[in-house]
Amino acid sequence: MAPPDPRGAFGGFVGVRTLLSQVESTAPWIVDGRAPRFAELPPRPGPRLRDDARHPLGWWAVLLAAREGRLSFEPTPEPTPEQWEDYFALCLACHWATVATFVPTDVDTKIRLHLWLGPMPPERRAGQVALALETGRWDPRKVTARGVEVEGEGFVSGHDGERLSVLCGGLVACRQAGDDSLARTLEEAVEAELWREARAFEALAARRGREQELLALAALLTHNAGDVDQGLGSREAKRHAAADLERFGDLAGRGPQRYGGAFARAAALYRELLAAEGHRHYPLREIRALRSDPELLLPLGPWLDEWGAKLATWPAWDDPARAEVLAGLVDAARKVRQQQGYYRALAGFDAAFPGGLAGSRMTRALPARVQRELRDSELRKRVAVRRESFESGLAKRAREILARS
Repeated sequence: MAPPDPRGAFGGFVGVRTLLSQVESTAPWIVDGRAPRFAELPPRPGPRLRDDARHPLGWWAVLLAAREGRLSFEPTPEPTPEQWEDYFALCLACHWATVATFVPTDVDTKIRLHLWLGPMPPERRAGQVALALETGRWDPRKVTARGVEVEGEGFVSGHDGERLSVLCGGLVACRQAGDDSLARTLEEAVEAELWREARAFEALAARRGREQELLALAALLTHNAGDVDQGLGSREAKRHAAADLERFGDLAGRGPQRYGGAFARAAALYRELLAAEGHRHYPLREIRALRSDPELLLPLGPWLDEWGAKLATWPAWDDPARAEVLAGLVDAARKVRQQQGYYRALAGFDAAFPGGLAGSRMTRALPARVQRELRDSELRKRVAVRRESFESGLAKRAREILARS
């Protein structure tokens, strides 16, 4: 791929080459087609990127089409209306493809604020809304390990929050423009998604033995409620969408009876048990080997024992490469205070690697600094906690919190 564009190459926004290079850096398996589970991509349906979006793998089709030049790579200070619409599709695809990777492209602010409220010609707004709604068909399971499948309600993930943020940004733009018909369409889509997530939470809350999934869902609902707040967080929202703010804003706090109280109950679980796991995993961004395959995507924490075991046995790595990953994980555990997930990953690594963390095989591959870190009494104490004990303790506390909420 050609080098990234200069700053502001696409009408003052990030250039197409730059966006695609960011995707390729964090998830090369997305753009080069190596992942076999992408084999079901359909034939190209039309000449514009927006045409590629209309499919469960629409995000991937858009990225590949852009990479092949369907949206011009050349910098342009004044994109045409068609180019702006395709650029909107590209930003949606880049964000969808990378938001659950180790280094997201972070174009969400650009989408929900600048592209909704900025340069897009008003006559293209209906096309924007159609593209935003199309993301409801996109399958996030190809690009995330951070979700929960709930019978009858489907897959709930952080991608749903990202979609809600986009929809809410569009809702504000339509309110500002006085386009009541499009605003109503977006409002109904937001309402439907929030009720789906609420039903999913209540379904798991009613089932004993599903506490880990319930807690994961609590983290997702709390995250997604925050995304709604971000989508409605602009000055324009306060001026033009006050009713939407009242209806959808601060689901985790104000007006806890909304959506059957599911978001408030989820937030109570999150605050007491999972808040320390809600950071952005910045230390893991430095471990480039983790970006090499979709099977290495980070699951929801703190339940990272299986992920740690996968790192310990990943067949593409030799011992020096595995030691480099382990060193990065040890550093991450030290840098992020109070979290438990990285220690659970270390526990999983310890259980799966021949001889464990302290065995001679791993010790030979590790720098002396990391060997000293692994001998730290607090780290050893945390890693020694049995997985069954850790998970059952969380489940018990979850039931206690639910009983009083």
